[in-house]
Amino acid sequence: MTLETQKDDSECAYLVHEESLPAGTAYKPPSQTTKDVSRLYKPEEEEDGPTLHSIAKFHEHLLEQAGFGAFHLLVLLMAGLGLTADAVELFAVGYILPSAEHELCMEEYQKGWLGTISFIGMMTGALIWGIMGDRVGRRRTLLTALACNGIFGVIAAFMPTYSLLMLTRFCSSVGIGGSLPIVFTYYSEFLLRKNRGRHLSFLLVFWALGGLFVAVLAWGIIPRSGATIMDTKRLQFGRWRKFLLICSIPAIVSAIGVSFLPESPRFLLEMGRNSEAIYVYKQIFSWNHSVKSGEEYQLTELEVPGKRPTVHVSIPSNRGILREMLRSLEGCWNNISGVFSSPHTNLTLLLLVVWTTMSFGFYGISIWLHEYTKVIEDNNFVSRTVKQANLVFEDKVFNSTIENMHFTNLTFTNVRFVQILINHCTFYNCSFTNCTFRNIRTSRTYFRNCEFHHTEFLDTDLYSYKFQSCSLYSSYFFNIKGGCDIDFDVNFKLSELFYENLFAQLAILPGALISSFILDRIGRIRTLGKVKEFPWCLRV
Repeated sequence: MTLETQKDDSECAYLVHEESLPAGTAYKPPSQTTKDVSRLYKPEEEEDGPTLHSIAKFHEHLLEQAGFGAFHLLVLLMAGLGLTADAVELFAVGYILPSAEHELCMEEYQKGWLGTISFIGMMTGALIWGIMGDRVGRRRTLLTALACNGIFGVIAAFMPTYSLLMLTRFCSSVGIGGSLPIVFTYYSEFLLRKNRGRHLSFLLVFWALGGLFVAVLAWGIIPRSGATIMDTKRLQFGRWRKFLLICSIPAIVSAIGVSFLPESPRFLLEMGRNSEAIYVYKQIFSWNHSVKSGEEYQLTELEVPGKRPTVHVSIPSNRGILREMLRSLEGCWNNISGVFSSPHTNLTLLLLVVWTTMSFGFYGISIWLHEYTKVIEDNNFVSRTVKQANLVFEDKVFNSTIENMHFTNLTFTNVRFVQILINHCTFYNCSFTNCTFRNIRTSRTYFRNCEFHHTEFLDTDLYSYKFQSCSLYSSYFFNIKGGCDIDFDVNFKLSELFYENLFAQLAILPGALISSFILDRIGRIRTLGKVKEFPWCLRV
């Protein structure tokens, strides 16, 4: 290290010390100090420059001086709302699907893609915002990601078509994909290492609260059955759109709150922005000790082992946009490849495997359980099908719901079907003469090999695909119900999805609370091992 470099570093340290001292306190140069600073960083760092280890120790020391209090609770609340927004983003899709399917005429494969696009957006957002978090700062990245999620969440509520809804949901998921990892990083860098595990477990509680919030909100707003959805008129702004609008509130509130919070002091030290870092430490101290008058935060005679302040070099105008883009991409690639290089390779791969398998297990079981429950309910419904054959109905009026029935070789003469729902019924080889279908709604109902003579269909949703190999003689259709011609299944009950998600989120709460008490005592690895062993203990 040259004399000129030492002089520059000494001047930088002098400015930082002078800014951090209370008013009226004289500053003593490092040569006149009597306090031993060797305990904060190793002697060899004076020659080779600051290391991550020395910065970490310095950061821990200043956080310990600042204490824990109101500031940390505020950060916990704002970060927790960001995590709540993540849970809302994931679980909201399942509640809006039936209503959105009916209003936007969605096919089965389209419903699947509406849920898949959220995970694709989260994966994309995690890469984009994760890289930005290391380059432009935790706070700015988190603020941008939450704003992206909140703004596009609001826009999604007004989208009139399936394609536009998919696009806005993707953009919203990109935002939440970035906020999920940054939330933990941002909050953890305000915490002492010895208490970090406990407080991050408290933060995880907000994710479960987000699941409870979206479940209760859906129960109060979304139609609870398929029949109710069919009865609901296609409004310009339906209930499911109001639901999406309210679901954007946690992200928006979190973004507003984060805008008033400071940048992570650990990040500022890493970037060599020492003066800003010291100011943040003083802010933390001021918030946590606001009720104690007379106390002032003092950083006395401590060498800041931060990096040299970053020099901002102006880029020549003739440099070219393409070259700058390639330079930025190269920097992004270096950030990604850095975690896979030695000595981080094994740890990175291990964490990737653990996180992937745990995510696959949680989301896989959640999706599988819902589908498996649905299959059981469908099989149970089919097993209760009532069959009627070789009967004759004359001069009869059907004005109540006909559900889960199979008719074979029936003859209907002068029969009227008025203002009813025909749900999951099949008419096979039946004959209709002088019959009337008026104001009829159907779900999974089909006519196969039937004959219709002098029959009228007025205000029905009996589209052509519901008549399979049928013959119509002197029969007329009037005012076929508008909208899409999908065969909407009314056998949907919100209560099933509500209770599945409700109990799943309630189960997370005790797990997070238990982890908060044992994580910092027995260690991260042992806690993770005990958690993974728990399901096997239940089986035994």
